[in-house]
Amino acid sequence: MNDNCKRIRQLLDAQAMESALDNMAATVAELIPSPQNVLVLGMASRGIPLAHKLAKRLSNRFKVDIPCGSIDPTFYRDDFHYRKPLATTEMRITEMPASVEGKTVILVDDVLYTGRSARAAIQAILDMGRPAAIRFCVLVDRGHRELPIAADATGLTVKTLANEEVRVLIDPVDPETAVYLVQVENV
Repeated sequence: MNDNCKRIRQLLDAQAMESALDNMAATVAELIPSPQNVLVLGMASRGIPLAHKLAKRLSNRFKVDIPCGSIDPTFYRDDFHYRKPLATTEMRITEMPASVEGKTVILVDDVLYTGRSARAAIQAILDMGRPAAIRFCVLVDRGHRELPIAADATGLTVKTLANEEVRVLIDPVDPETAVYLVQVENV
């Protein structure tokens, strides 16, 4: 966390995060009609390692290989032109190990906030084909929705103030694995 924020408190440590992922996997397993027809997609960037962890748990539970990929919905966001400019204008991360056509797609992100990133990812998926269903999983739901988006599986729900954010740190993207509530300066 090298930005202008101050840690308020730790919400999850590495062990609690693994527990939350176990619970999310159990919830998701109940939503899967056929484990042979599932695709797990992690949203850039911290949703990707979370998706791999979730796919591994589902593969172990169902004794089948659950494919896992990644998606970068940046250019599908409805506020893309209002956000600060990107250094590069090309898709950063998209890895599709299988077609979405007819699959139950498990979309994974680290934090659910306004719902705009989730809506963008859903649109990106729909542009690739017609899945049987899209199920949305988030490690942390912090509220403040601007769109009618809800997660099917959530690891933790926390209420935040306007000047607070939730930061998920996860190996290999970060030097530690934990979730923090932070106070953001200059909101």
